[in-house]
Amino acid sequence: MALASDLLARAGYEVKVYITERKGHGIELAGEALREGASLIIAGGGDGTYNECMNALAGTQIPMGILPMGTTNVLAKELGIPENVQGAVKRLLDSKPREVYPGRLRFESGPAFQDEISERRFFLMAGVGFDADAVYRVNKKLKLYSGKTAYIWSGIKHLMDWQPDPIAVNVDGRDFSASSLIVCKGARYGGHIKAAPHAKITEPWLHALIMHGRKKIHPVKYAAGMLTGTLVKFRDVDYVKCKSVRVGGIRHVQADGDYIGKSPVTIDISPETVKLLF
Repeated sequence: MALASDLLARAGYEVKVYITERKGHGIELAGEALREGASLIIAGGGDGTYNECMNALAGTQIPMGILPMGTTNVLAKELGIPENVQGAVKRLLDSKPREVYPGRLRFESGPAFQDEISERRFFLMAGVGFDADAVYRVNKKLKLYSGKTAYIWSGIKHLMDWQPDPIAVNVDGRDFSASSLIVCKGARYGGHIKAAPHAKITEPWLHALIMHGRKKIHPVKYAAGMLTGTLVKFRDVDYVKCKSVRVGGIRHVQADGDYIGKSPVTIDISPETVKLLF
């Protein structure tokens, strides 16, 4: 962060650094920076940090940039931003703000993230089912020291006792019964893996991947489909371009790789856009 601050200062920016200390702190600090008159917010960290800052900036005209410093940096890969400080800062300085359309989660059963929040936006994707359950179970200490290995280990452990109940899903008025659901705003799901090849954060559309298989082999099969870019072609997967998705029942929900809350939830396009530098 010191190097990034120095490079930005050399470019003529007055820089103030805020350090997050807990989950949700990025929302508070970005809001504080806005109240102090910041003309640009740069989120240094991973996809969870980008998500939090974006939730404070949505609907404002203050642009946001990102410095990839996280575990997988999926948003950086999505936007083609270099994953080194010098390259990322140069890209920021050379870019003009572009309007992006975040997805939005609206929870029906009360606050989802903090006491005062029942709505949450996301840059890349939201999940209900196997991936959300695995994210919910992630060992926080293991994540701190091993990064994405913690998610892989949580997924393996969850697979051992996975017995999915049907998830009631409604997509633009059309009903489905799913074992897992991923709603994408961006093409990438994790790292270089593309789950929804046609999704773009610069377009006001969702791309829903509705998976139906309920055997233990199916999550493995779907993961292989993501790795090979063939998931959207599977017969037991519906791939739907849409505007709104509603999930009934009580199920764990993740967004941009972080646990957010429980359904029932409606997922749609945020009416507040974000100005993003890339």
